Amino acid sequence: MPPTIVVVDADACVPEVLRAPAGLVVAPPEAPLLLEPENVPRLSLEAGRPAPGPVAEACARAAERADAVLYVGAGDAYGQPEGAGQAARHAVEAYAPGRPFAAYDSAAALMGAGWQALAAAEAARDGASLEQSLEAAAAVRERVHVLAMLEHPELATAAGVAELTLEGTRAVVDLHGADVDVLSRIPKRDLALRALRDRFAEQTGGGSGRLHVAIHHAGAGAGAQALATWAERKLVPARLVVAPLTRHAATRLGPRMLGVAWYREPA
Repeated sequence: MPPTIVVVDADACVPEVLRAPAGLVVAPPEAPLLLEPENVPRLSLEAGRPAPGPVAEACARAAERADAVLYVGAGDAYGQPEGAGQAARHAVEAYAPGRPFAAYDSAAALMGAGWQALAAAEAARDGASLEQSLEAAAAVRERVHVLAMLEHPELATAAGVAELTLEGTRAVVDLHGADVDVLSRIPKRDLALRALRDRFAEQTGGGSGRLHVAIHHAGAGAGAQALATWAERKLVPARLVVAPLTRHAATRLGPRMLGVAWYREPA
């Protein structure tokens, strides 16, 4: 029996190529991805916080197979179901009274949360206790960053930022937890993507330590692959993955969104 199993919200958008080797569990387990461009009105019909049931069920099942359960929530005030931590705790206690459980707030969106969950899962896979797995996640939380180019920034209404309500203007933003900080507003997509790439290069340049990069997209696979190719050549990351958004995450960040989530290990 493994010491700890880690469960993370599907909106962390951790790709299977990373989840499987670490034994990381996502909830819900088969959340649909947005791989092709989508009609905005149709996508908007799916907006809203997800239900906590899948998280509770995933944590209860994890309690069958592990000495402890760690639930990592997407910290964007959207991808984590309301009350999920408490529902998961009750589910674990009902199945295995006394089984150690912890709910962890990643305070980050997308793979900003995903990198933390992955660090915890990899530590647990290697024999770490629940407390040590929490420490592994927290070490990444201090270093993770998420940038995005929003094709439809008007959808990011949870940000409460006036600039995001301007339709027809792309926005390059910093996603920090539930906050969406507008860095620039650019009308043309190619210029907005260049601004995203340049900002990413500026923030990662000159650092030391192994670089871990996830390229996010919502129905913009060609652009994501182009950015991944550039990052591989220019930045030489230790790990580089393309991570499509779930349809649910895309209801907030919009179709054709492109973004990057990264952190550096200590040198």
